[in-house]
Amino acid sequence: MKSEYQHKVLIVDNDDRINETINQVLQMEKIQAVFADSGESALEEIKKTNHPFSLIIADQNLPGMKGTEFFEHTKKLTPETARFMTTDHMQVETIINAVNKGAIQRYNLKPWQYDDLVEAIKTGIKQYEFFLDYENLLTLAKKQNAELYELACELTETTKSHGRILHELDNDIERIKKEIKNLLSHPTNPDIFPDEIEKIETLFSETIKEMYCQFKELGYRNGFDMPYIKYERK
Repeated sequence: MKSEYQHKVLIVDNDDRINETINQVLQMEKIQAVFADSGESALEEIKKTNHPFSLIIADQNLPGMKGTEFFEHTKKLTPETARFMTTDHMQVETIINAVNKGAIQRYNLKPWQYDDLVEAIKTGIKQYEFFLDYENLLTLAKKQNAELYELACELTETTKSHGRILHELDNDIERIKKEIKNLLSHPTNPDIFPDEIEKIETLFSETIKEMYCQFKELGYRNGFDMPYIKYERK
């Protein structure tokens, strides 16, 4: 059982002997027990508790409100709680109806065998722990989805920004290329040689290509396609 979670079990029975037997088992398992002698008082316990009961065990033959009616109310108030019915004689139709309505997950005949009681309580607690695990996984999934969404938005904006930067750089390269071609056509400075100018042009061209490839790889690793920018040496 999960040591970090304090389980509580609600016992609804007007038989003190049954209550004492169940209480002994719960004490051994270090589980808190709450007792009620009627369906009405048990519903009040459910409404005022700070966190849901892990397991509710109620007798069918309660004074006033019967167990089946009590469990129908319980299902609406605390649907995640495990719900077990006890009865001192087989009431097949009553039990089947309760199970079919989803009001209970299990029934046990009185008198309880000690081992059966221990097994039933452990089963109920384990069933509730499955619910806790599911809730924890759901919470984690929602958190991760939110983080992934934020990352996707950030990467999308980054990709757009990279695209704008690449476009601006490409425009600068085109401007420099035109200036270089102009220098090649009308050299005015003898210290500037055509082969050096060609090296400068090649350097700028290869630089912009390398930057684009790096940005594209970054986007690909994160599931985004970089905008295609056509660049041709003229």
